[in-house]
Amino acid sequence: MVMVLMAAFVVDIGMQRVARADMQALSDVVALDMSRRLDGSDKATLEADPAWDEALAASVARNGGTLGERPVVQTELGEMDIATGQFSASDSGDDVPTAVRVTASTSVDFAFGVATSGGASRSAIGAATSFACYKVGSWAAALDTQSSLLLNPVLQKMAEQSGAFSNGATVRALDYRGLAAASVDLLDLAATLGLASLNELASATVNLRDLYLALQALARPDGATTVAALGSLAAATKTTSQADLGKVLALDSGTGSLLGARANVLDVVGGSIALLNGTNVANIYLDATLPSMANAGLAVKLTQGPRQYCGTPGGSSAAGVASDTEQLRVTLGGQLNPSIIDFVPPAITGLLSSVASATITAENYATFDLSVAGTSSRLMSVSCGDTQGIALDVSNGLATVTFSTPLRAEVRAQLAKGLLGGLVDAVIRINVTVSVTARIGQSGDVDLDVTVPPQAFDTPYPTSSGGINVTSSSRTGASVSANVELLGGLLGANINLTNNEKSSILDTVLGSGLSALLSPAAPHSLATTVLDPLLALIGAQVGGSDVILDSEPALSCSAPRLVG
Repeated sequence: MVMVLMAAFVVDIGMQRVARADMQALSDVVALDMSRRLDGSDKATLEADPAWDEALAASVARNGGTLGERPVVQTELGEMDIATGQFSASDSGDDVPTAVRVTASTSVDFAFGVATSGGASRSAIGAATSFACYKVGSWAAALDTQSSLLLNPVLQKMAEQSGAFSNGATVRALDYRGLAAASVDLLDLAATLGLASLNELASATVNLRDLYLALQALARPDGATTVAALGSLAAATKTTSQADLGKVLALDSGTGSLLGARANVLDVVGGSIALLNGTNVANIYLDATLPSMANAGLAVKLTQGPRQYCGTPGGSSAAGVASDTEQLRVTLGGQLNPSIIDFVPPAITGLLSSVASATITAENYATFDLSVAGTSSRLMSVSCGDTQGIALDVSNGLATVTFSTPLRAEVRAQLAKGLLGGLVDAVIRINVTVSVTARIGQSGDVDLDVTVPPQAFDTPYPTSSGGINVTSSSRTGASVSANVELLGGLLGANINLTNNEKSSILDTVLGSGLSALLSPAAPHSLATTVLDPLLALIGAQVGGSDVILDSEPALSCSAPRLVG
């Protein structure tokens, strides 16, 4: 009798425990389903909408078969503090809930004991989370610049020098613009390469020919140019060549999912060629393809490709790594077309005042050496509805540029010198060869909003942070002269300057002139005419980056998530 009595209690208590487990599972699933209904509407609107109760009833019906009486399922709208794990119910109908607490209750009949039944109640909290995919930097983005043709010779020369292709003529004939129009689904790419998941894709090393054939099979749109280019690359690729997809794709899934994410074919192909190139250096002559320089010789060291990020606000991603192997380096030498910049030098007490005009000109042969660090970003918010978009905090990596070139400067101002020692209108001319090291500084994070419309998906939008600051400079062969011009310049008289006065004028004029000559905001500066076009061909910018909001997978403001 004792054993029978104990068994009876075990059965009753066991039934109640099973019922509790069923109620927990039911509340979890219903919380996920109902969190999908949180679309930014206020509490009063959600509760008054018949669709809310219909969705609740449908979710409970889909998850029947629980032990005990027919469950009673109730919902409560509010907000969830993820950090503290506390749920706060909405007090006002005007509140916009971001979470829903679901409580499922039932009871089971007892076969023995004084009580005839036992209750079971469990709750779960589902939240509507935002989700988006975006890229920082892109090879394909470089094709949207006026200097897009520079990408072809760089990739072609990298491919030739890599030794991974048996037919250099085939690679030279490729036009990479066709690849920029195609994209592939990352999950489909993993399956085509025989990989089980996106995690495997992000860390796999595969045969390069297999990669190009997989891209050819999946590329969208199926244009003849894209298919032919990928076929040519596959045919010319040596069977021993391997591609490290972890470095080529540089995927960062964050707290979201990469399901449905797509990769640009040019980004994949360009990244694989750069990594195959051993030292990652391409030495090419650009001839007339760079409008600001003639007979330009360019050496590119590159491993920095695009970084795709899919996840929720608060996460971050990085493009490039602050190390020697992941930085970008560009070395350029050639004949400069004249860059003439207007600027305003400061006055020199007791010597120079009332500047009427000032220009600085860079011309003749020049050399540039540019090093660019990585870019990091943080997804701050996602917006949905009639307008969709993301808000980012972007921190662009520090860049350093060193260049050497002859300069000419001309300043028209009042000079406290002359035959009578008073203020005279003078023309000051400077000729000097400078070697300058400038740092593209960062003034903190840059806020970038991509909102559709008026902006568009899959379109690069530039960011920039800070300006260019001259950190050191040296000069040789400097000459400073000052003249009084009469009769519109037909007559003139030389003004004698002491060495100290020459040095003071030289320091003041060159200090402000060099800053103007490197200003990213000036349309004819060296930053605009030389550095920007060069870095655009590889998807980078002077003190900036390109951000692309992906159209696939679609961004969401109601991705379901269990938070309690």
